[in-house]
Amino acid sequence: MSKTKVLIVDDDMAASRLLAMGLEKTGAFEVKVENSATQAFGRAREFRPNVILLDVCMPGADGGDVAFQIHDDPSLRSIPIIFLTSLVSGHETSKAVLRGGYEFLSKPASLGKVIESIDRHVRSEEHTSELQSLRHL
Repeated sequence: MSKTKVLIVDDDMAASRLLAMGLEKTGAFEVKVENSATQAFGRAREFRPNVILLDVCMPGADGGDVAFQIHDDPSLRSIPIIFLTSLVSGHETSKAVLRGGYEFLSKPASLGKVIESIDRHVRSEEHTSELQSLRHL
């Protein structure tokens, strides 16, 4: 079974490394961390993750800008993005949807919630890919 590739983009080095360690400890994820919003696009192109966990407020570039840059690239646009933010509470994130339908998780998000969200997005992407390949038959 191949591991799900996760790119964490967050300027908080301690929080992003802690989340990466938690995900890696499960044995189900290969994780890369990028602490610079301005380097996120290049890291995504290099790593080709299955999903991106993206902080909203970072110096140098806004998480929304990073998301739109990633989705403007045809080779990256199908990668699901899950926003992490401390700007809203867990209750508010359940109702928050940024333009484009991105999911929000409030920080600090529990490891279980993050994994649940990743699984939901990756399964959705796999299902979409399977349907697209069946259409070509």
